[in-house]
Amino acid sequence: MNHLSTAKARLIAQAHLDYQPELVAIDAEAIARLPARADRFSHMTVGLFGKPAGQTAAGAAAYSIVLNSLNFMFWTPTPEGVERYHWGDAGGAHGLQAALDQAWGDEATPVRLRACLGSGEEQAVIQALGAIPMPRRRGQFLREVLDGDHLEQAAAELIAAAGRGCLTSDDAERLAKRFPMAYGQDPYLMRAQLAVMWFAGYLVEQGGEVDCDITVAASYQMPRVMRSIKVLRFASDLAEKIDRHTLILRNSAEERAIRAATVLGAQAMAQHLGVSEHAMVNVLWQNRHACGATPYHLTITTDY
Repeated sequence: MNHLSTAKARLIAQAHLDYQPELVAIDAEAIARLPARADRFSHMTVGLFGKPAGQTAAGAAAYSIVLNSLNFMFWTPTPEGVERYHWGDAGGAHGLQAALDQAWGDEATPVRLRACLGSGEEQAVIQALGAIPMPRRRGQFLREVLDGDHLEQAAAELIAAAGRGCLTSDDAERLAKRFPMAYGQDPYLMRAQLAVMWFAGYLVEQGGEVDCDITVAASYQMPRVMRSIKVLRFASDLAEKIDRHTLILRNSAEERAIRAATVLGAQAMAQHLGVSEHAMVNVLWQNRHACGATPYHLTITTDY
């Protein structure tokens, strides 16, 4: 796949290799029935406007990179099921953002954050972020991202790419190469692409015009939402595992099939509806609470 010219092409090719319709199938007829209302779609808004990290593009890019280096697995298995991460009244990714905002402080740059979390020590992570799962692993990621001026260099690269009018999966791949521990272990570059998507959302909030060409659907919530609207059809055995909260192994055929079908299905939905995949994923994410009791699959992973 290395002969393919773009990171996105390589990611889509990976999804085709992993796609196993006997485990998770894309329902093309269900997609065709979706009403084409492109006016209801928009790119992600990230809420950095008015916050210290949002005072400059450099700060916003750095914040997007740090946040998404930690943006995975907000649950812990328990005998009763799972326990969700919370920070104050906010849970999951929103809880992480609230905790990171506090650790970031009033500076426009990550100087306070680096002093607080740059050591990567597990106890520092727990003190700053609370009872978050995998604190040691998150600390290792923070140590890599906050080391030296690598974060500032990565932020400058995102700003330069945005200045050319488009952020893409290539920028995510560049992040993964710069931070191989924090971002480079996922074959679908989900969090690296999410960092790019976050920065693009910030620029749009500021009134900027920047395209964002990524495929960022290979997570927990996207397959859950797509299952609830019948776009993805799960084999009965796999659906039963998910419904029983049975752990699905990272990089197993089942996990790869879920992620691949989600990536390809989100792309097909975006093409049918005439919107970007960035906007498609944003709308699916915004509607995650409309899925009721539909569970998400449980995989112990740092990929998403």
